[in-house]
Amino acid sequence: MTVVIPNQRLDRVEAFLLLLGQELERLSASEKASQPSSAPLIEEGLSQAARAFTSERREYLAKCVAHGVNSDEQAKLNELKILRMLEEIGDDDLLLLDALDGPEARDKLSALQPPQLLANAPDKERAKGELHRASYRKLLSIGLLSSSPYTDEPRRWRYGKHGELEDGPYVSALGRMVLVRVGLRPSGPEVT
Repeated sequence: MTVVIPNQRLDRVEAFLLLLGQELERLSASEKASQPSSAPLIEEGLSQAARAFTSERREYLAKCVAHGVNSDEQAKLNELKILRMLEEIGDDDLLLLDALDGPEARDKLSALQPPQLLANAPDKERAKGELHRASYRKLLSIGLLSSSPYTDEPRRWRYGKHGELEDGPYVSALGRMVLVRVGLRPSGPEVT
């Protein structure tokens, strides 16, 4: 057992480094990876990649790290903050954030919503709904969601009869930036 876990971690790190190399090549930023200011980004990415369960997560991390490495010196600290934010949220949280942003949000959200629960539903089924609502709360607490499209003022949300939020939340500018960094949204001129 002690040999299996380190080997799995090494396999994950190796897969991450290959993805990172491809992303740096795509951005023409390979030479920037050797700069001392890029080391914290790469170290954080390696640390998270060693624990990443899925190949999608390693892709998200590689894209985020590559973008940070390609940033100017002043922006690297903010890119490191975004990378550390990723550690706080799971892939399901990212998919929920993605589903809340964009014209096709309703279709994506309905696929992620747990089924409507009856009052006497078993705890296992109720826990699914509670975990879904916990994702909303986590995304709001770290600033990736806002309760209003214009301000960050808190307000009560109303849940519909199927457990979905009826009014809000809205993906914040920081939330959109995270979606761009992990490659779920194309980079635009307004997001750097």
